[in-house]
Amino acid sequence: MLSRGERCFRATHLHQPGGWLSPGYLAVDGSGIITAVSGEPIEGRDTGDVEMLDGFVVPGMPNLHSHAHQRGLSGRSEPPTDSTAEESFWTWRERMYAFANRISPEDFEAIAAQAFLEMARAGYTTTGEFHYLHNAPDGSLYDDPAEMARRVLAAAEQVGMGLTLLPVLYTRAGIGRPPEAEQRRFILDADRYAGMIASLSADVAGSSLTSLGIAPHSIRAVDGAELTGVVADLAQAYPDAPMHLHVSEQMREVNECLATLGARPAEWLLANLDINERWTFIHSTYCDSDERRDMQRRGVVAGLCPTTEAGLGDGIFPLGDFVAGGGLWGIGTDSDYVLSVAEELRLMAFVQRLTSLNLNILPRRSPGGAQPGQQLFDQALSGGARSLRQPIGALTPGKRADFFVLDPDDPKLVGHGPQTVLDGWIFSSPSTAVRDVVIGGRDVVRDRHHPHENAIFERYRAVMTRLAEG
Repeated sequence: MLSRGERCFRATHLHQPGGWLSPGYLAVDGSGIITAVSGEPIEGRDTGDVEMLDGFVVPGMPNLHSHAHQRGLSGRSEPPTDSTAEESFWTWRERMYAFANRISPEDFEAIAAQAFLEMARAGYTTTGEFHYLHNAPDGSLYDDPAEMARRVLAAAEQVGMGLTLLPVLYTRAGIGRPPEAEQRRFILDADRYAGMIASLSADVAGSSLTSLGIAPHSIRAVDGAELTGVVADLAQAYPDAPMHLHVSEQMREVNECLATLGARPAEWLLANLDINERWTFIHSTYCDSDERRDMQRRGVVAGLCPTTEAGLGDGIFPLGDFVAGGGLWGIGTDSDYVLSVAEELRLMAFVQRLTSLNLNILPRRSPGGAQPGQQLFDQALSGGARSLRQPIGALTPGKRADFFVLDPDDPKLVGHGPQTVLDGWIFSSPSTAVRDVVIGGRDVVRDRHHPHENAIFERYRAVMTRLAEG
């Protein structure tokens, strides 16, 4: 018999790091950790205790880079057609600032909860929230300096989403330039930032779903002395914390660093900080071959956000060459305009095919290996788990029971078996194939519905209606 909180599942097809079990059995303890996996019924589990999962059971995907407040900006940030400016990331950023400076803590929590809900429905089960919206709209501190960060924690708890909270250190507008007025909600000095990290660390201590990381925004938004001082000190004080920052998203950033520091962004970071496998370089779009080679050598994860990078005209990361050299990568939703594992991976593949003129964008590890869809999925899974540094990324003993079930009766998947099911899911039009989602051993989505979806949506609708009217 099962003890309180324990569960045992039988999946028609169960994803494993080296292939599939058909069927596969999965035992989970009361804390949501996988204790056993087998192709045969697990000893000591009565038949009546086993829950049947009809479909393809795959590990939940880590979303390594999200800005939850931007979910409310979807469809509201496109350039006006009568604009005389050369529209780019830098002009889009002004529209994002204007939106970010209008929302209250309550608004932010409602928007974040809606974003996390949509992520869960899409197959994301842990999110790296790169959180820089710290202060009140006028730039003053809240009575609780971590007010907005705690709204992220509350939103994730409402949904049941795994979370790596990444509070952002943001101290200047650019190298040698003071903050701009529009950035007033982002700015914290190094001492206040360190205090926030300490306070939030106590909040997440002992949580089975939530952890804390350290995120200097970028080399242009954080001074070099702060990076080698407070950031290095925090890295030492919190040795298990992941370290995330934006790197080389735009050529303007690269040129600014070359002109002022005499080095490219990743080049400077790799030369001046203890960069290792704890680090994720978000975007990395314009890292050159030497920088990418050093990232590979040190185990740095490239945090790629295909739909946002395409939407902002950022550029294309050379994925095939990076993987061929042993590089690790994962996917993030960034702006949260598109919240779909399949669409991020599809766009990733298609833009790489366009630039390489080759359908095989990832090196094959062995003849007759995994299909392209599974290659993409498994590599993003591995890199994302490394990036967020939680016990996720595989359905194996000791990992958290985070998974979703692909419905074999979805029109895109009918007739597919384990070898091609991820091709069917990724390389086709959007579908509702994600039927059930389990996070930490608990049902979060069943038959495509979340138990609190109506309340979450109604709060989101009320916020967005008011903001649209105002």
